[in-house]
Amino acid sequence: MKALDDRAQNLQRESVATELATRVAAIFERYPMLCGFSVQERSTVGKDRAMVQLEGELYLADVSVITLPGFRVTQEFCNQMANVLLELMEEEPDVSDLLSGRTFARTVQ
Repeated sequence: MKALDDRAQNLQRESVATELATRVAAIFERYPMLCGFSVQERSTVGKDRAMVQLEGELYLADVSVITLPGFRVTQEFCNQMANVLLELMEEEPDVSDLLSGRTFARTVQ
């Protein structure tokens, strides 16, 4: 029975990880100027790096964009990104464990 429970938990975790990857890909697709960002616990990120509080001690941080004339990282821009992550966190509470301490970067092909 334990093996069955472990398998079910692994499948759930894989499903959550897949949904996280899908949502992060959507963020990069929506914002072509975005190079990367991280999700950090408050204790590991300074005020100058923390952009938006997500949930509990998790913060959207280290938002990096391609320098385009007239574009800069604004609070509104970060809030829009955070909303995608917050929506996922609401739908899949286990995703917080997968987000914490992660850096997400655009892949170039």
